[in-house]
Amino acid sequence: MFNTTIPDHCKRAKLDIGLSYNAPHSQLWLDNNSDDLVVFGFEPAQDCIDSIMSPENKKRHEVHGEPLKRKYIDSGNFVMNQYALGNVENKETRDFYINENDVGTSSLYQPVSEILGPLKRKTTVDVLSLKMFFDEFPWDKIDHIEYIKIDAQGEDLNILKGAGDYLKERVVYVTAEPGAYGYYGAEENSRNNIANYMFKQGFSIVNHPNTVDPTFINKKFLDKKDDVYICQLS
Repeated sequence: MFNTTIPDHCKRAKLDIGLSYNAPHSQLWLDNNSDDLVVFGFEPAQDCIDSIMSPENKKRHEVHGEPLKRKYIDSGNFVMNQYALGNVENKETRDFYINENDVGTSSLYQPVSEILGPLKRKTTVDVLSLKMFFDEFPWDKIDHIEYIKIDAQGEDLNILKGAGDYLKERVVYVTAEPGAYGYYGAEENSRNNIANYMFKQGFSIVNHPNTVDPTFINKKFLDKKDDVYICQLS
């Protein structure tokens, strides 16, 4: 179901969940060191997929990060999975809302137009879970995930819950975006709810200079704290 392909030269893995049209964080991570890193990207919006996969992709606003370089896709250092993620036990199909002004704000939740602007269209996407992905992951090749960054427009907490025990057993760092005041029905995705859930999973919060949203480290992997490059600046 998932693409979990790990090139022979890759010994480390990160997950980038919610890519927008340019996958800027994957780009930052791979530019930092692509020699042995594979990044698994998750993005349900076809508009975003088409842009990321295009060698002509360019950033659309000066404050946006640089788009993912095509060479990382061709080398296998970046692996795309065109799914939405959530807290589900089996694959589901849900409505997905594509926003006109900024495709990066598209969501499983209906946007509040007064905040995010007009709706371009509504479509449907497949929703799976991180547990399903990790069930298929080749742990014999890479035995832990260095970093998971989530920016899923209101679904971040559900994505974390959908990881099952893998989160506390296999993941070093997590950054998740709280809040979703621009969407109907996403109120549970609060800073406190995310933090409380991560604490129960054995993580502690860290004030990391390279991240903006709440970031957590697994107490089980404190020995790796200074060995993992993480970055989430937008």
